[in-house]
Amino acid sequence: MRADQRPVVVGYDGSAFSETALRLAVREALMRYAPLVVTHAWQWPFQVRPSDPSIVETVRLSAEHLLGKGVTLATTLAPRLEVRGRLEHGSPASVLLTEAAAEELIILGTRGTGGFERLKIGSTAVQVAGHAPCPVILVGGPGAASGPVVVGVDDSPLGGRALGFAMEEATLRRSELLAVHAWAEDEGPLREAGARFQRVVAPWCEKYPQVRVSTSFAERSAVEALVSESEDAALVVIGNRAHREPARVTLGLVTQAVLHDARCPVAVVPRS
Repeated sequence: MRADQRPVVVGYDGSAFSETALRLAVREALMRYAPLVVTHAWQWPFQVRPSDPSIVETVRLSAEHLLGKGVTLATTLAPRLEVRGRLEHGSPASVLLTEAAAEELIILGTRGTGGFERLKIGSTAVQVAGHAPCPVILVGGPGAASGPVVVGVDDSPLGGRALGFAMEEATLRRSELLAVHAWAEDEGPLREAGARFQRVVAPWCEKYPQVRVSTSFAERSAVEALVSESEDAALVVIGNRAHREPARVTLGLVTQAVLHDARCPVAVVPRS
């Protein structure tokens, strides 16, 4: 492990989704020879603080105990992995984003302990994926253990970044990669759009000759194509086209739809 290796960060709140995310984060950290930071945010859940400070301290100690459970699970799964716990006061999204620029990757469940039972994507997941300057993997389920890495590709710089991240993931996982492009009428004739797609993918195949790459040129929407491929995938990778704006959540419509319906973890790659 290099001294300057950026950490993999996982949000942990004790929920089933966060435990699945933690297990994936352990694997990602091991593959990258990176330290793992298990993060938990706590805050007083009511508008009015109690007059007795010991009550707030009890809430903090409970959060510390919960974080300890996450750290213990990670070290049990990977005894040789460098695991650090990070307990911070604040909202989960703000805590996870505080040091995101210095992090390799953020991983968290698609939802935590709050919200409605039928809610597929929680507010923390949306905010972190929409604002983080590093890639974010959102985990709603484990995905297919031996499945391919699936990536949505276009000829934009963002499409290249998503494809680059997907190639790295496929290399680390020693898995196949499926590059998917959804044709739209404004791209011009079908044959020409297909040829451009192949030209985008070709240089990455040369850069990563160890990855077995296949392509899918879909005559349907990007959401339909990626969600369909997610059935047998280990990971879906998609670029987020929306700009990061401090005042509001910014996830592109395609990104939101894929996150909502994908059957495996989804990696969201930022614009820059």
